[in-house]
Parts: sequence; structure tokens; C-alpha cells
Amino acid sequence: MQLLWKRALKDRFKYVRRPIEDDEQVLRNKCKFGHRRGQTRKSFAENKPDDVQVQVEEEPVHLEGSAMDVHIKWLKQEYMKTQRNWKEVDNRMNVTIEIRRKMISDKAPLKDILRLFPFLRCPYQLFREFQLLTHMDIYKKTVEILENYSENILSLYVVRNNPIHIMLQENLKRHTEEDILKYMKMTAACLLLPDVFGDDSSLFAAVNEEVKAVTPVLEVKNPFNVNSCEFALYVGREELTQLDDCTMALAALVAAFHVFDIPCPKRIHRTLNFLESLVFEVRSPASLPTQVKRGLEAPEYPSI
Repeated sequence: MQLLWKRALKDRFKYVRRPIEDDEQVLRNKCKFGHRRGQTRKSFAENKPDDVQVQVEEEPVHLEGSAMDVHIKWLKQEYMKTQRNWKEVDNRMNVTIEIRRKMISDKAPLKDILRLFPFLRCPYQLFREFQLLTHMDIYKKTVEILENYSENILSLYVVRNNPIHIMLQENLKRHTEEDILKYMKMTAACLLLPDVFGDDSSLFAAVNEEVKAVTPVLEVKNPFNVNSCEFALYVGREELTQLDDCTMALAALVAAFHVFDIPCPKRIHRTLNFLESLVFEVRSPASLPTQVKRGLEAPEYPSI
């Protein structure tokens, strides 16, 4: 079992893709998305409500008699199958994107959107929808962000006494494998981002505790336990999808704000604006922002 875990980690961080029989795993690891003309959503910084509430339930959107009925019915039926035709799923999600975007633009209840388009619960389709809208590969960009910034984030004085950082240090002592150590550091860097920017971490991730935020937030259990760590994305305090690791979880969090057109809460906007600037290449990913750099000027603390 341990050998299988090591191999999976090695594959994940070295982009090795071997044939996998499980369709859901193929879905989660597939990184070749379609392209379609679309619009890039405004910066997170331009939407700063303090406590964004989930849309109050309204009457479900009815599409009977429309040309979309056949596609929507097929998507709902295909979602219930164990063996899915992913190529046809992609095609029909392309065809139905306009009605889906209109529902989201009109603030239809999320449960109605997911009832008609349940594949948005799948990480791959969530990432694909993001790319159809922005032309950006959110998963690939997130891998680059965590790989480029993990060491710098973990060396910041501001996170020295953070419980996540302390938990990381304790768990690093129990392992020597390079891939597992890298996985742990990337996970810690991901979870520490709000603290680095002085944001409210409860609006970013609930680590070993109950999810309370109504806006997109991660639920993380046992983040440094290689045998029992779990990641899930919640919206409206309900689980939207489960994720494989911190990279997929962070990508899904950012994608959810865009795909479902959810304004970013003011108390987390610095963190998400930083991520967004790197995803959309607004700022060069060569270094952390100035206010974060100052943390490196604090008393020297041994890097991990």
C-alpha cells in the first residue's frame, strides 16, 4: 500500500500519466481542456462584499420545449452511469454553455444549476468550464504557483508560530521520501496563504473542523497524513466535490468563484487576488508582493 502511495505522489508531481482504469481518476487527472471564446471575469479586488450570502432559493428554471432539453437530459442520465462517455460529455457541455451561463448570470440557485448540469461537480469539468471562460489552464497554473512559492511562504516569519506550520514541522520528521516531503510543504503553503496576507483563513479552508463559510471554501482533514488526508470543496455549506490533493483543491477553489460568478468576500480578497494575478499572468510570478516580502526581513528563521 505504501509503495502505491509513493508511486501516485511521484506521478502527480512529475506529470507522469499512466493508463488508469477508473474513469473518475481519469477525470481528475485529465488536463487537456477545450477552447472557446469567452470573457475573463473582473478582478477579485473589484468585488469585495464582506459576507456574501448564497442566493435565496427561487423557482427552478424550466427549459421544457427548448432545444437544450435533449442535451440536458442526456447529461443528467450520463452522470448517473459508472462508465461515462467523456468525449460526448465535453461536446454537450460545450453546446449548453450559453444557457448555463445565463442561469448563473441571472443568479439561479446553485442547486438548480447542478441539477441540470451535475458534471460541474466533477473537478475536470469545473476546470474545463473555467478554461472555456478564460482560456487559462487553472490546474497547470496552480501547480506552478505552489511549486514556485512554497519554500518562500514557509520561510516567512509571519507563519512561524502558525498551527499549520507547527503541524508541518512535526510531520516532516516522520518522513524522508522527497516526494512526500514536497507534497507536505505544498499543502502547508496552500493552507497558510490567508495568514500570509492577513486574511480570514476560515473563508479559505476549514482544517479538521466544520465548514461555516457560505462562499466557496475548502474542507481539509488530516492534511499531513499520507494515508488519510481528505480535500473537498464546499459552496453554501454543502459539499460540491472531493479533490485529490492541495493543488487540485486550490485550483477548484479559485475556479468556483469564477465559474459560479460568486463575488469574493472582502476578508479573503487579498489572498484570492494574489492567486488570480498569477493565474491570469497579470503579475510576474518571480517574487511575492512587497507586503509579503517584508516578512522575510523579520528575525531569521531556518527554512524547511
